[in-house]
Amino acid sequence: MTDEISITVKLATALARHTGNQKVVDCRLTGNQNLSSVIQHLDSRFPGIRAMILADGSDILDSINVYANGDNVRYLQGLETLMKQGDVINIIPAAAAG
Repeated sequence: MTDEISITVKLATALARHTGNQKVVDCRLTGNQNLSSVIQHLDSRFPGIRAMILADGSDILDSINVYANGDNVRYLQGLETLMKQGDVINIIPAAAAG
């Protein structure tokens, strides 16, 4: 029996437009419990949001930052970053400096 875990995903306003303006979404995961599964779960509930986060479904867009419990997943294991019960994922557009 695979344990189910609950993850909280917080979305920036620009992405919340694709979720009916829900800025906080609870995800329940079974089986693979990694960031890729979280994004797949979001896309099953809000079709098209994956394309706003991933480039060709394979990597996080340069224009998007994803944080797992405050840590940028680019410095962890990217889409393979493992999730655990109670994790908080923040998905926000990258800030441009200039």
